[in-house]
Amino acid sequence: MDGVRCVDSLAAEVAPHNSFRTLGLTLLISMAYLDLGKWLVTLESGSRFGYDLVLLMLCFNLSAILCQYLSSCIGMVTGKNLAQICRQEYSQTICGVLGLQAGLSLLTSEVSMIAGTAIGFKLVFEYNDLMRVIWFTSVVVNLLPYTLSLLDKRMAGMFNTYLAGFTLVYFVLGLLVSHPNTPVNMNVMFPKLSGESTYSLMALLVTNIIVHSFYTHSSVVQVQRRFPVLTRGSLFHDHLFSIVLSFSGIFLVNYILLSSAADESKNAMAIHFQEAVQLMNQIFTNPVAPIVLLVILVFSGHIISMTCIIGSDLISENLFGVKLPVFAHHILPKVLAMMTTMYHAKVAGSDGLYQLLIMCPVIQAMFLPASVIPIFRVSSSRLLMGRYKMSLYVEILAFLAFLLTLFTNIIFTAEILFGDSTWTNDLKGNTGSPILLPYAAVVLISCASIAFTLFVAVNPLKSACTEAQELLSSVHPQRKTLDNAHHNQAASLEHSKTASEHIGHSRSAFEHNGSSDTTVQSTDHMVINPEARPSPSINCETKTAVVN
Repeated sequence: MDGVRCVDSLAAEVAPHNSFRTLGLTLLISMAYLDLGKWLVTLESGSRFGYDLVLLMLCFNLSAILCQYLSSCIGMVTGKNLAQICRQEYSQTICGVLGLQAGLSLLTSEVSMIAGTAIGFKLVFEYNDLMRVIWFTSVVVNLLPYTLSLLDKRMAGMFNTYLAGFTLVYFVLGLLVSHPNTPVNMNVMFPKLSGESTYSLMALLVTNIIVHSFYTHSSVVQVQRRFPVLTRGSLFHDHLFSIVLSFSGIFLVNYILLSSAADESKNAMAIHFQEAVQLMNQIFTNPVAPIVLLVILVFSGHIISMTCIIGSDLISENLFGVKLPVFAHHILPKVLAMMTTMYHAKVAGSDGLYQLLIMCPVIQAMFLPASVIPIFRVSSSRLLMGRYKMSLYVEILAFLAFLLTLFTNIIFTAEILFGDSTWTNDLKGNTGSPILLPYAAVVLISCASIAFTLFVAVNPLKSACTEAQELLSSVHPQRKTLDNAHHNQAASLEHSKTASEHIGHSRSAFEHNGSSDTTVQSTDHMVINPEARPSPSINCETKTAVVN
């Protein structure tokens, strides 16, 4: 496993240069976007819809840059990968479904890698036996990871980094040299969507964003948490620069392929395998181009195989809670991908492989909306990220990126259920094309993915709930203390009022008793001295004497 986890040495201090800590890791992650399936998707989109989807493809690329940068920040700040945090913050059911989505995304990447490389061998060597080609391809693209396990960890990491950098730079420069007059269409102001373009739009989404790359990216940068704070701050900027540089190269590749297909679409439409081959021959006119593309496919296939082993280990251990031995991660995904590829090649031949390459990105795109929610939730959590919590403006951008992926899936699901486009009829089997995935299965997966996305969106992180409960528990005693104080104050005021009223009543009673005593005393005085009153008889006698 040391040869496979050699990318850890790039993130640590044993890297030969500081740029290897960031750029080398990003190059290894970006190799997952270089496979024949994504190129064919871009060619088909350009040949059928021209420049109508360029603006949305740019938005997808910017969303990918944001998601990859936040994933790297999560790993550096928390010291845990995204899968570990999901297991800590979500229920077992949510983790299981997230793990299933990431596992299927990883499996479809393996299928696309094997099928694309097999088609490349078939075209270069003109060998018609697809079964043997698939066997040979599976052995070749999976042999290098085993070989690298014999090398030193540091040497293997440097080799993979140089190989990834060479592959990306060589492919970009090759496209620029072969198409020096690539047009830059400035008239594309707003995307033109239709039912026919929805399928291509879903596939273009995955040419920029892949689910399992989030978990891998957050894992390989975990060791950088031990760096000092000042060094970590500079690493954030270095990671952002590396991600922008690598994904700008990916966008440039997709744009050149799309624009070239749009210019050549008058002569060919990349709907079936032979038409796609004809279109690629018109774009890559140099006779050496097929060999160069095959070498690029083999190198990128090796990097994809290695990163998928890392992703498989993370997903099974943290999201499913199952610890598998190392050889299981080497063998199981490869065997499943090889069996899937051979089945479709046997049923439908080269056209079946071509349709499989187009279908794999669409399946991966169905899993994106629910998988980006944990990234944005964790990045906006102050309890988990501390002072590295993303700002309000970044939160707005993250919310817009989530809506972009969600609405793309909703439009796709609506077209499947109620539309009458060509690709919908192909899924239903009305056009005679090979049916790779039953129509009912596509409807079920798309509807279940949207429902699960809404379910995850309304379920907060456990740490957020705990923080809210602690805040409420800290506020409740304070509120209780204030209520007790108000109650005591009210009781004191009531007591004072009662005492005042009691004193008032006592004073009134005292005054009333005093006046009563005075009246009694005066009355008693009048009763005790009756001689003071003039006698009526004397008065009568006096009056009689006066008269006489």
